[in-house]
Amino acid sequence: MQLLRRQTGKWSKTLPAVLTAIFLAALVLGIQVLIPQKQQGQGQEQGQGGEQRYKEAEAIGPRGGAAAAVPGSEYFLLAAVWTTAHIAEKGIAQGKDTGLIVTYLAPAGRNPSTRKDWIGIYQRGNLTKSGRVDWDWVCPNQENRCKSFGAAAIPAGDDGMESGKTYTIAYWTDDATEATGTPAATLEYVVSW
Repeated sequence: MQLLRRQTGKWSKTLPAVLTAIFLAALVLGIQVLIPQKQQGQGQEQGQGGEQRYKEAEAIGPRGGAAAAVPGSEYFLLAAVWTTAHIAEKGIAQGKDTGLIVTYLAPAGRNPSTRKDWIGIYQRGNLTKSGRVDWDWVCPNQENRCKSFGAAAIPAGDDGMESGKTYTIAYWTDDATEATGTPAATLEYVVSW
């Protein structure tokens, strides 16, 4: 803990970020343990495995809260946490925004970066491009380090999230769009300030 202290003895501003990262990592790893991965040689069909994971995720968190999923899917959005850290905005030179850290769980072995998976934040229930507040790739950097589980930083604060409103977060796979597919998982998020 000495590394987090300044010479004046006060705690560094990085402590909350470090604690949030540790909490999210523990949450993801805990969910990984509670939701068993499909093992080879069991003879289970993919739909049955997905349905079982859906039921287990529902037991962990209420619908619309943590671990919400689409029935039969092997994708889960486990939690969303507001961050005031600066997230780089796509297409804007030196643009910074605040937003959400969204923890996700995809099928074992999937690399969301190579598959062009992305997460969007929408006005509640309006999963259309016009209802989208903002979005970002699940793993925009370091493709070789991208895993089937983790946390994605999605910019949203400066783009219109309003106090007390509920928003829908959606996980999209294989570069699908609102017009060409359906989300693999969704989660409701209520702005807490």
